Amino acid sequence: MNMLLRFDLAGIREKGTVSFAREIAPQSLQTNMTGTAVLTGPLTVKLDFSIHGAGVAFRGSVGGEWELVCARCLAPARFPFLAGVEGDGTGEVVDATEDVRQALHLAVPMTARCRGDCKGLCPRCGCNRNEKECGCAAE
Repeated sequence: MNMLLRFDLAGIREKGTVSFAREIAPQSLQTNMTGTAVLTGPLTVKLDFSIHGAGVAFRGSVGGEWELVCARCLAPARFPFLAGVEGDGTGEVVDATEDVRQALHLAVPMTARCRGDCKGLCPRCGCNRNEKECGCAAE
């Protein structure tokens, strides 16, 4: 991941601002994530860099899709996301890796549901109530 999110800003002093957009394979970032959230496709990172005092500041976004386990029925639940990223650096090469990693962690939903009206699992037989009625008596 280190090389993927390093940006060469040579010449930014003359231009004042510079923008980058990169598509990153999910495997490149998944190893830096913890927990049960899985990145399901490429991530899009868009950053705008500008002069900020003696250094450089950047602001932008990272977007993609998470797959988690539904808290009610244990089925896969997918969530698209678009999270803000900002940071700063010095020199002609700025590494946004840590700032993007933090934005990804903040973009993971705290709880997941496969759908808003998920019926969950039967506490008696374990049947997924979204797929069929099990016939167990309600408690």
